[in-house]
Amino acid sequence: MVTAIGWALLNFLWKGALIGAVAVVLLRLLPTAACRQRYLMLCLAQLSCLASVLLEAGLSIAMTTASTGAGHGLAGMIGSQPFSIFLTSAMPWLVACWSVGVIAMGARLASGLYWSRNIAVQTGAAPTRWQACASSLAICCGIRRPVLLRVAHGNHGPLTTGWWRPVIIVPGAIFLSMPPQMLEALLAHEIAHIKRLDYLINLLQNAIEALLFFHPVVWWLSRQIRMERELIADDLAGTLTGEPRQLALALERLSQCQTRDNTVAVSLQAASGELLERVKRLARPSTRIPPTVMISTVPAVMLALTMAAALAAGLQFVPATPSSMAATRAASEHRQAGTLPDAVQEGEASMLGRLLESNHVAVLDSHSGRVLLRKDADAVVPIASLTKLVTAMVVLDAKPDLDRLVRIEQQHVSALRQVSSSLPQGARVSLRTLMQLALASSDNRAAYALAQSYPGGLPAFRRAASAKITELGLAHTTLDDPTGLSPRNTSTALELAAIAGAAAGYPDIARYTTAPAGAITIAGQRVTYRNTNQLVGQKGWDIALSKTGFTAAAGRCLIMRLKSPQQDVTLVLLDGARPDAMERDARSIRRLLPAIPQQQPQQNG
Repeated sequence: MVTAIGWALLNFLWKGALIGAVAVVLLRLLPTAACRQRYLMLCLAQLSCLASVLLEAGLSIAMTTASTGAGHGLAGMIGSQPFSIFLTSAMPWLVACWSVGVIAMGARLASGLYWSRNIAVQTGAAPTRWQACASSLAICCGIRRPVLLRVAHGNHGPLTTGWWRPVIIVPGAIFLSMPPQMLEALLAHEIAHIKRLDYLINLLQNAIEALLFFHPVVWWLSRQIRMERELIADDLAGTLTGEPRQLALALERLSQCQTRDNTVAVSLQAASGELLERVKRLARPSTRIPPTVMISTVPAVMLALTMAAALAAGLQFVPATPSSMAATRAASEHRQAGTLPDAVQEGEASMLGRLLESNHVAVLDSHSGRVLLRKDADAVVPIASLTKLVTAMVVLDAKPDLDRLVRIEQQHVSALRQVSSSLPQGARVSLRTLMQLALASSDNRAAYALAQSYPGGLPAFRRAASAKITELGLAHTTLDDPTGLSPRNTSTALELAAIAGAAAGYPDIARYTTAPAGAITIAGQRVTYRNTNQLVGQKGWDIALSKTGFTAAAGRCLIMRLKSPQQDVTLVLLDGARPDAMERDARSIRRLLPAIPQQQPQQNG
C-alpha cells in the first residue's frame, strides 16, 4: 500500500503538469466573459488532479493484491530500472514526508475554520433594516434557507461562513462608512456565494490543497477558481441589484479601508480575488458571449478535460527511456511464459542488491535452490556466529541424549575469558539447554561446551565438522572453532545458504533458532534470554530458521529462512556495518520480494 501510494504521488508530478497544461490552453480558448464556463473547467481540472492520484493508488493496490500469488504485482509496478527500484525502496520515507505535509496543511485548514468560527461567535445582531434586506435578497435569489446577518469588529471585509445555516458577517465600520446602495451590493455578492454553495466547494478546494500540497498546479488552479468564483458572484450580485457599478464602488471603498489578512481562505470575502480587474469589469461590463458560442464551448471543454483525466488516471509511469520500456514489456512477457533468460533475471536482481547495506548477499528459493538475488555472494569472508549452525548439526548427528547433564569446567571458561555468558563455572546444564543458548542467544560458552561434549572431545568434533562440510559439498568453507569467534571461520554467502538449508532439516535447530525468548534454570537461578534476531516473533514475519553473528572481522551477519504466500526464501546477509543493517536489509528484501525474478514451474511432458 505504501509503495502504491508513493508511486501515485510521484506520477502525479507529471500528471498534474499535464492537467495544468490542458487547463491553460482551455483558458486561452474560452472568452474572458465566459466566467461560468471557465469556473466549471477549472473545477473539473482540480477534481481530475485528485481523481488521478486516488485511481492510480487504488488500481495499483488492487493489482498488487490480485497478482501477489504470481509474484509479479510489485515487479510490474516498478519495472526493472535501477532508478525506479531505488525510488521504490525510498517510498516509506516519501510517504512519511507527504503524511507530515498533509498533517501540517490539515492544521492550517483547521486554524482557518477556527478563525472564522471565532469571528462568528464574537458578533452581534445586525440592524433590523439590513437583516430584512439580506433576507429579501436571498428570497429573490431562490434561497429557501434562512440567511443570518451579523455585525463584527475588525477591518476584514464582509464574509460568509457555513452552508446549511449560512451567516454573513459584516464589520460594524462598514455600516457607518458605506452608503446604503454600496452596502446592499456587497450583501448581494455574499448572497450569490450562498446561492452557489461556494462555501462547501471552497472547503473541498482546501482539502485537495492539503492532500496535493506539493504540486504548484494545484495551487494555481485553486487561485484561478477563486478568481472566477468572485467574477460569477459579481455578475449575480449585479443582476440582483440592477446596479453593478455600485458594487464596483463598494469594492474600491472596501479596499481602501481594510488591510491584507493572511488567514487561510476558508470563509468567502467580498474583497478577495483580483480586485482591480473586478472593479474594471463591473464598471465597464464586457459584451456577453452569444448562447451559440456557450453551447459549443462547454462540451468541448468537458471533452478535453475528460480525456486529460482519463489519460492521467490510466497511465502509470516509471522513469525509463522508450527502448528500456519496450525491453521491460518484453521481459515481462518472457517472465510470464517462463522463458526469461537467467542472465536477465540475475541482472535485475543485482540492481536490487545495490539497495542493500550488506556487502555480501544471497537470496535463494528455499525449495529449488535457485538464486534470486546475489551481491558478491562468492567472496570468502569471516562468518562469526553463523558457525553455530554447523556446530549444532555436528552434535545432533552424533545422536546424543539431549537431557544428559554437562558440567561447565574451568577449561570452558578459560578458553573464552573475555566472552560474557549465562553459564557460570561449575554449573550443570543439559545438552538441550546448551543447544538453546548457543542457537537462540548465541552464547559462545554454550557452543564451546557442546563441542567439548562431543564423543572424543574437541579434536573429534573438528574432524566431524570437516566431514560435514565435505558432505554438504562446500568447497570454500573453513571452520577453525565451534563458536565463530575465530576470523579463520570463513565461507561464502552462497555456501551459507546451503548450510541453512541443511540446518532447516533438523527440527531442534529450527525450533530453537525461531524462539523469540525463553527461560531456563542454571545453578538454581532462573535465567531469561532473547533471540539475537529482533525480527523473530514480530507480527507478519513467519521465520523457519534464523541465526545472527557479529565480530569485528565479520561485521553484522544474518541467516534467515522466510515463509510467505508468494515464495519461501533463504536470506544470507554478511558484513553489515551498522547495528541495524541486517534488520533493514531483511525488511527491504521482503518488501521487494515480488520484484525479484522468481523461478517458473517446470512443464512436464
